[in-house]
Amino acid sequence: MGTLRDPRAPSPVEPTLRGVPSTIAPGVAVHPRPPEDLLALDGSASAWCGGGALPMLGPILDATEQLAPGGHVGICVVNSDDTYTTLDGTDALVFVLDDLQYVLDEGPGITAMREGRTVIVGDAESEHRWPRFMSLAAALGLRSHLGVPISVEGRTLGGLNLYSTVHASVDARRLAHAKLMAARAATALAQAHRENDLLQSLQSSRTIGKAIGLVMEQLNLDDHEAFVHLTTLSQRSNVTLRETAAHLVKQSNDLRHMTKGHTGGDKKRATVLTLVPRPGPTDGRE
Repeated sequence: MGTLRDPRAPSPVEPTLRGVPSTIAPGVAVHPRPPEDLLALDGSASAWCGGGALPMLGPILDATEQLAPGGHVGICVVNSDDTYTTLDGTDALVFVLDDLQYVLDEGPGITAMREGRTVIVGDAESEHRWPRFMSLAAALGLRSHLGVPISVEGRTLGGLNLYSTVHASVDARRLAHAKLMAARAATALAQAHRENDLLQSLQSSRTIGKAIGLVMEQLNLDDHEAFVHLTTLSQRSNVTLRETAAHLVKQSNDLRHMTKGHTGGDKKRATVLTLVPRPGPTDGRE
């Protein structure tokens, strides 16, 4: 079973990339990310999908690389703000070429994700689409490129990019293998989404439960009255119930730390009470 690659491990393309100027076009940096930046990707990826997809991506990249020798493979995702993050790649060249597309806002991989269709570049040197990206990518040795969207139920979650510095064409076998691996990646990312949604739901439930407990204690309400009161606060503040609950819990925790070690429980209680306005005639009571 494959595992996530250590970005600090030597890459066969790094010697070539070291010979490329740090900037080969105005405002476009093309150089391998330092190890600390590559390691930081794990953090951004975890934030995107709760970390659930990361252990599954290594085997998918391994399999794609084995089925398409001479290829450089990467998996990227579409973020909630319509930016892109490369979750994992077989070597530094993947991150460089992905970053070029992100910076230039053009390229086969981005088009594949935006339009939800497979994009094939058979010969990078004669490709006239995406002129800025293709000229720079060809200078880095790119000969062909295959971009396959990673989609679930009509929603594009990301893309699988298969770059080749060896083959100036994309045959049917390579295309079929890439689509198969993209389907496996879609399963992994969809599962990560579900796990992350469930985790966030559980965390929200715990936070709301804590906030209800605070309101019950501070205002002497039962659980139903406290929930109604918390909902009313949320509506008046025009923020979600989860955010209202998190705000109350945070302020309560902050006050506990501030008053820790001090006497005067009544004063502390009165201070906490100011965080939760008392219900009006119709707030939480019949």
